[in-house]
Amino acid sequence: MKIKTVFFLFLLFSSLKSYSQISVSSTHVGKAKKFKKGILEKFKDSKTIFVLSNIYDVDVYKSILEKSWKVTPFEVVDAGEFEIEEYLTENYSIVELSGYTVTTQRATGIPLITEKMGEFLYTFIDLRMYDNETIRKKLSKLSPQQRRKRRYDIINDNCQSIARLYTFPNDKFIHTSRFKKKEEVLLSMYTDDYFFNYNPGFLKNYFQRMSDLLVCEEICFVYGDDYKPELKKLSSKKLYIPSYISIKYDGFKGVDSEKDPNHIKAIFKDYDFKYEMISDEDISTKILSGEEFYYLRYVRVNAQKFIQVVNSKTGDVIYRQYATGFSYNLKSKHISELNSKIRKAKKKFKTMAI
Repeated sequence: MKIKTVFFLFLLFSSLKSYSQISVSSTHVGKAKKFKKGILEKFKDSKTIFVLSNIYDVDVYKSILEKSWKVTPFEVVDAGEFEIEEYLTENYSIVELSGYTVTTQRATGIPLITEKMGEFLYTFIDLRMYDNETIRKKLSKLSPQQRRKRRYDIINDNCQSIARLYTFPNDKFIHTSRFKKKEEVLLSMYTDDYFFNYNPGFLKNYFQRMSDLLVCEEICFVYGDDYKPELKKLSSKKLYIPSYISIKYDGFKGVDSEKDPNHIKAIFKDYDFKYEMISDEDISTKILSGEEFYYLRYVRVNAQKFIQVVNSKTGDVIYRQYATGFSYNLKSKHISELNSKIRKAKKKFKTMAI
């Protein structure tokens, strides 16, 4: 399948930042910021165009969004048919798959020579609006040759970010991002099944949460540690664990292990309540059926870990834990922290009806 690459912008930055699974803010770097006056009003008056991976049919996305996206009218456009120029007006907002790499360097003491310290990868689904008037004015001042060279940067530099959710790539994509050309990397995001947290059920809850935040115009930078009273329900209800969480990543070799139920047993050794590991496909099916249950959602962004408990029916995050360190994998201490918060919620909200 041929994908039109004009829209798929791959950004290069020179410093490392910390992020979470879903962010609703005018910026996703540093701290959350409020939107300038009128931005959200313009967004709510727009039609949102979803350009997502072709691993699922357009009808699958339509079905998901009909149940989860309430903030604006929407349309799902096949990535192979999408032309960004057709949507560069205030009438549209656009949801796209995108990402960037971060390379850190340090001075060596030798003039003009630096040493590469590390490379970091960020992948996400972005919600944006583009400043069509400014884009057209800037492009009109350029020669045809300059326009071809600078077009991507001008389009990307004149947009307003509305919201973002972070995807969790597997080792195949990490390898692709390191050793293939930028255009090939971007193309693969739309044609290959590279993300652990990208299936119809997970997407439904992600878009549900994003939509709810935007309806309420709630600014959200979702990294940190907190929980809601609803967490006390896990003292008696089962927590479902998607099978992808049983995969361990070897940072030195750059490879994922096979799914290993024993890894789940090891990290849940101090968890005092009921849990069950089931396949990612089964969790997705349960979510899409409208069944209400709680599941663990885990996203790793390089060595940063975002651990959340999600209500499958509402898409609400009732627990979140942000963890850093040198390890690329979940450990028992992370689950012990969840266990502790369930006990606290049970005690603190024991007389509260939920």
